[in-house]
Amino acid sequence: MEHGGAREGEEDLIDFSYSANPYRPPFLSRALKRARIDRYPYCEDRLEREIKEKFGIEREVVITAGITEQISIVVNYFRKRRFVSLRSTYGEYLRTARIQGSKMKIVNSPDPDLSAFMLEKDDVLFFANPNNPTGKYYRYVKELAELSEDRGFILALDEAFIDFVDSRVRYEVNDNVIVMRSFSKAYNLSGVRIGYAILPERLAGKFRERRLPWGIGSIGCSLIEEILRDNKFLTTSLEKIRRERKRISAVTSLQTDANYFLAAVGNGAYVKEKLRSKGILVRDCASFGLRDAIRFSVRKKRENDTLLSALDEIEVSPPDYVSF
Repeated sequence: MEHGGAREGEEDLIDFSYSANPYRPPFLSRALKRARIDRYPYCEDRLEREIKEKFGIEREVVITAGITEQISIVVNYFRKRRFVSLRSTYGEYLRTARIQGSKMKIVNSPDPDLSAFMLEKDDVLFFANPNNPTGKYYRYVKELAELSEDRGFILALDEAFIDFVDSRVRYEVNDNVIVMRSFSKAYNLSGVRIGYAILPERLAGKFRERRLPWGIGSIGCSLIEEILRDNKFLTTSLEKIRRERKRISAVTSLQTDANYFLAAVGNGAYVKEKLRSKGILVRDCASFGLRDAIRFSVRKKRENDTLLSALDEIEVSPPDYVSF
């Protein structure tokens, strides 16, 4: 499975292929120093209670080794059902279902309206909001959650990039909704797999039975503790990202609700290599079924200036298959 992020030998490139907060949390050294690596971590119960209190969550919370583990748990538990996903979205949903030998349905539209899904009772819909790689936030998420209850399908809602969305829609986490969240994107911690699911009580026990023992490790426990104490880093860094996102949008005419842009460039693979020769790493979107496009993240101002200068030599336009 192809993912973004610099590989070995690419460490000197400016990495726009990795869509995360470009700023480093100030508490990293403290968290690493406090982590008890000499013992098994039994922090989940306590931290789940603290996450619920910190974010005002009324449903159950289950800590996992990132959203990737949550996807695996969902597919494992519902493996006899049919899984539905967009073609132009995070590929781990269907890859994991394929490994289990589950039935699958692919929605070909890169920008579907609510009627495009054609969901049936007992389906499991993986839905990223905002979507990756388009960056679009779907405001019909409230109606989608309500439909899951009315029609009896499971909505597995991937909110990995929700922290970067300015205006969000309130919806109910009913008995058919599983919300998947990650700390890695907002806190630049993808090297440590930490996240949590919000879900009904009837599914919380099934999640806990299926997650890896000590999956997040003692370092993960320590980092979550620091994140829950944080009242400044996320707010200040997100504001910087918003300013840069607005500036990039004004220069390029591209749009996004997330911290990355999808740009039509004619031939994504060719443009990726052209930018790579200039020391810039972007994501070509062939694996999403969008061979004409690249995806690049919002980084710090000086790095963004370097990318914008390089893009002056490339014909860049908003994809005509996504509307904001």
